[in-house]
Amino acid sequence: MKIELSNDAVDNIFRSVMIQDYKMLKEDIKRLKDQKPNLKEYQKEDLKANKRYKKAMEVLLEYYVGMDWKEATEDETSADIPDEY
Repeated sequence: MKIELSNDAVDNIFRSVMIQDYKMLKEDIKRLKDQKPNLKEYQKEDLKANKRYKKAMEVLLEYYVGMDWKEATEDETSADIPDEY
C-alpha cells in the first residue's frame, strides 16, 4: 500500500505536532514550577532543561510556523493533545 501526501499536508502535520509538543512542554514546566518547593533533584534538573528546550522550540516554531507562531499556538486548542501524552 502506498500513501502519497502533498508537501502542504506534511507541513501541516509537522506544524501541528510542533505546536502540540510546545504546549505539552509549557504544561510540564508549569506543573514543575507549581511543585517547586518540593521538587526532587532530578525534577529540578528537568525544569532547568525544559526551560532551555522551550527557548529552542520557540526558535523552531518561528522558523517552521512563521513569525506569528504565538497566535498559531493560541488558535490551536488543548483538545488537540492526545490523552496518551
